[in-house]
Amino acid sequence: MIIQNISPEWHRRLLAFVIALFIANTPVRASDFADMYSAEVLAADAPRLENAVRKIYSIGIAPTLTAKEKAGLDSVTFQFPMPQPGDDPLNFYATTDAEGRPLVVMPILSLKALEDMATAYAWVQQRGLRASTIDLYYAMLRHRAPDRFLGGRYRDILTALAIPKNANDDKAVDRLSLSLRNEAFAFILVHELGHVLYRHKGYGEITRQRARDDEAQSDRFALDVLARSATPPLGAVLYFQAQVYRFRHRGEFPTPLAFDDYLMTVATHPMTVDRIDAMARYISGPLADRRGRERAIWVGIGQQLGQVGDLLRDNDLASCIAKVAAEAPWDVLVPQKSDQRGAMELACR
Repeated sequence: MIIQNISPEWHRRLLAFVIALFIANTPVRASDFADMYSAEVLAADAPRLENAVRKIYSIGIAPTLTAKEKAGLDSVTFQFPMPQPGDDPLNFYATTDAEGRPLVVMPILSLKALEDMATAYAWVQQRGLRASTIDLYYAMLRHRAPDRFLGGRYRDILTALAIPKNANDDKAVDRLSLSLRNEAFAFILVHELGHVLYRHKGYGEITRQRARDDEAQSDRFALDVLARSATPPLGAVLYFQAQVYRFRHRGEFPTPLAFDDYLMTVATHPMTVDRIDAMARYISGPLADRRGRERAIWVGIGQQLGQVGDLLRDNDLASCIAKVAAEAPWDVLVPQKSDQRGAMELACR
């Protein structure tokens, strides 16, 4: 099942409406996401989330690995830490333990945030609402301080978008959100396993270009494994769509040269146009061609990821989104059906 396409034109229309509700700008300052959920909520959900990841690996991923891949991953272990100060809400990574053995880290905070993101997409889809405020939510997490949210702290996505906590009581929402969550979990897990399999070094040991090449190699490995298990990567596409707003864009830099300098000296694995485009072409091309009757689904997913790349190309839109995310009232995040046609151009002049 494919979520309704979220086009650049829709972003222009919705964010024009948001701009009309501006309040005074608050400067961005350092903040923390570790208290996005209460410790009690995360402790209660941790066993369930860990079990979900382990089942996805043992049932959906491990049986599709080749003998060579299994041998390259035989010593890897998983870790599911509780949040610490400075944690990011969508941060998964591969590293090594104290003995130098490979370790894939799937933080409980990130798993919970990603699960709620899947629920948010499923809820708005089932009610015919626009999903663009989900993207705006992630932009707000980067462009504003926590005291601009209710309670003086960052809100989880369901709270911020006024989506009921029992949204999954709706069976249609539950089925779709579970599918999106598992697809996203699977892609991320295999992507990190790709870093282990190919023995990628830490970002502090390699050039930024090599780091981006390593990300691309792990992306390709993850997509290949998902294709083997007939798992459509739509959940992964929605994850990337959210992540786009968590990184700096070309539109936030005064010149192309300044952005290139950022990519080569600061950024490790940003959501660049090249990375998104490469995945979109691979999904809608070679992978789709192998899917037989499911080809149209994979082509549609690749096209949706391509639209994420289109957003990254629109420098004016990226700059406008950053402005909206920093200045709009938090309650504008509530999903709506209206599209407020034609006002974006006036608002962003």
